[in-house]
Amino acid sequence: MAASGGSCGGEKNSMRPDLVPWPDLQPEMLGVVLSRLPSHADRVRLAAVCRPWRSSARLLRPLPTLLPWLALCDGTFLSLPDGAVHRLPVADDASSRVSTGSALFLVHGDNKCCLMNPSPVMTTPVPEAGDWFRENPTVRKVLMSDHLVAALVDSKKLSINSSTTTKVIISIRGQPWDTTSCSTTEWTAPEDSFVSDIALFKGKLYVLLDTQDEEYGQQHELRVLDDGREQTAIPGTRFHGHESFNAYATDMYVQRNYLVVSGDRLLMVERRIYQPPMFPVDSGIEKRTRLFKVFAATELSSGCGLWTEVDTLMGRALFVSEGCSQSLSAGDQSSGVGAREDCIYFVNEDHTDTDISESEEEICENPFLDSGVYNMADQTVTPLPSKAVAAPAAGDGPWSPTWLFLET
Repeated sequence: MAASGGSCGGEKNSMRPDLVPWPDLQPEMLGVVLSRLPSHADRVRLAAVCRPWRSSARLLRPLPTLLPWLALCDGTFLSLPDGAVHRLPVADDASSRVSTGSALFLVHGDNKCCLMNPSPVMTTPVPEAGDWFRENPTVRKVLMSDHLVAALVDSKKLSINSSTTTKVIISIRGQPWDTTSCSTTEWTAPEDSFVSDIALFKGKLYVLLDTQDEEYGQQHELRVLDDGREQTAIPGTRFHGHESFNAYATDMYVQRNYLVVSGDRLLMVERRIYQPPMFPVDSGIEKRTRLFKVFAATELSSGCGLWTEVDTLMGRALFVSEGCSQSLSAGDQSSGVGAREDCIYFVNEDHTDTDISESEEEICENPFLDSGVYNMADQTVTPLPSKAVAAPAAGDGPWSPTWLFLET
């Protein structure tokens, strides 16, 4: 496969008429090779060898779904499982970089916004989003479809205590990708509530709202913003509380919640990050993610929906992060290509905290310290499938680690 210059081996071998030139490799054989390549870069290299292979590669669909890239804090991207580090031409003045799934949403210093497709690199302006960021909020997540752009942002309240409020900003287009006729609305989380995540599901925008209740602890509600109008999809029908604070406890944890569309289901994923006790300081217990729980939103159309705990992802895998969460079909594990069935891939998000103690500096410098793969079947956590988890490019930086799903 070392040919170059647009040919795959040149003329037929006059000494060995039984040999077939590389350009004449049967599409079926080329498909076998493509289906066993574990990374996007390998598929691109194969298609670049010569025109016949490039033409065949375009026709060979569908191919097994590959693992996504992991966007690192310093602006580079790690390819899984081969561990190759990639760089994209992101402008230096970009103040925010958020993955929308298969593209990057960028906010520049002049508040101009654009959508960058990484493969091939192509930039599309998103002018209707420019006015969102004049108050410099923190952009946590951006969702896009043909008809709307939605962003989950944190912004400071203009008050003495400078508390933070979460908003969902929605720009709705009259026609697909028509930026000339847009209507923009803002939805602010109720007082004493916090928006954990947002997701587009069956054409509607869902908001996962967490409220701290003095009696029951943390309460999850699912709201619907249909064309900017609020509806309640799942009111507080399921309560989840924490035990009272105990400085000597060994099972203390913080919880992060994600909304993930998986096939025809909308899932809420609870991630539990266990904390070391305050005393003794040398307990040996490390701050790590040890458990996930997954709940499906059922009976959404009835007006009295429920959270139902599930123990299988039905042939799929989940990738969760604050900026981008997505579901993929599981790969063929006999060939080692693609995601593992009933597994949840997660990344370290501690560096996004504004107040970081000295003991947590090591976590900031190594985004793989609390990243891994959670197996729902046996409740075990294993490292991410990468050969470069200690890559120098994985250092600290201004961005949030997240997933980027390349289209092939």
